[in-house]
Amino acid sequence: MDFNVTIRLAGQADWQAIIDIYNQGIEDGCNAFQQLLTVEGHRHWLELHNRVEYAIFVAEVDGTVVGWCSLSPYRIERLAFRRTGEIVYYFDRVFRGKGIGSLLVTHAVGKAPLYGLGTLLAFLLDTNTVSAHLLEKTGFERWGHFQRVADFDGRICGQFVYGKILAQ
Repeated sequence: MDFNVTIRLAGQADWQAIIDIYNQGIEDGCNAFQQLLTVEGHRHWLELHNRVEYAIFVAEVDGTVVGWCSLSPYRIERLAFRRTGEIVYYFDRVFRGKGIGSLLVTHAVGKAPLYGLGTLLAFLLDTNTVSAHLLEKTGFERWGHFQRVADFDGRICGQFVYGKILAQ
C-alpha cells in the first residue's frame, strides 16, 4: 500500500461521502438497490449508526473518505437476534483492490463486540466474487445461498450469506 489509511468512526459530516461511495456500488451492480440513494432518503439508516448501538467506520486517505464499513442490526424488531449484526462495506472505485477492504473489515469485526455483537452476517450478490474473497480472507464462512432471488432487468442472480461467530 503506497498511502496511509486512517480508520475512524463516521459522523454526520461523512454522510454524503458514504452515500456517494454507496451509489458507486449501485452503479457497478454490486448492490440490489437499483436507484441511487440520497442522504435525505437514507437518513434513518444513517442516524441508526449513532456510534452507540451501531456504527459506521470510514477509511480515509489524505483526509478523503475512500471506503466505509457498517455494523447494523439484523432484523432489529426480533429481540432474539439482538447479538447478531450485519456487516456492509463499500469502497471508492479508485481505491478498490488496494488492501483497504481487509483493513476496514478487520477493524469493524474487532470493534463488533463493543456494540454487543457476537455474530456477524454479510449478504452479497453471488456474482460479487471480489466481495466473497474479501469475506473469506477476513475469516467469514459461506453459510447459505439463496438462488435466483435478484432480478436486474432480466439478469437473474442469487445471494450468498456469509457469517462469522465472534463469541460463544
